[in-house]
Amino acid sequence: MVMDMGRPRAFDTDQAVRTAAALFATHGYEGTSVDDLVTATGIHRGSLYKVFGSKRSLHLTALRTHLDQEIRPVAAAVATLTDPEQALAAAIASYDDGPAAGLLLLSAAERAPHDPDVAALVAEGITALEDALRPSHGDDAPRLASTVLGTRLRLRAQPTAPKEH
Repeated sequence: MVMDMGRPRAFDTDQAVRTAAALFATHGYEGTSVDDLVTATGIHRGSLYKVFGSKRSLHLTALRTHLDQEIRPVAAAVATLTDPEQALAAAIASYDDGPAAGLLLLSAAERAPHDPDVAALVAEGITALEDALRPSHGDDAPRLASTVLGTRLRLRAQPTAPKEH
């Protein structure tokens, strides 16, 4: 039996997912068009659809990858800290810089209310942070996780000052 191997992919799928994740983290799902994804990844529209199926599927892949490669490792590191101040400081620092929490937060606010698959992934991310804070903060962990993520959301909502040239 001869199998048709087809053409090999001319792009790195993992890199495409990372690029898409950064776009979704910065602009949200609705604020990121397929044209934006095509331009940023350098992947032709047809190839993007062939590999990922849809923009929604790419978003889910990006969010799932984000959980596996960023949220869970950060949570695991925070969980090793037994000093409450150190654990909270590490959680704040980890969730408060860059697009990491941005993707989780934007997905929570924008897509989770309308997409049960996104809601499930967001819940996993929030639970990971709660579980990470539990060894150091016990029953207070869910409230502190909400504080960490709420602070990140508040900081994200602040307007940025225009840069002087």
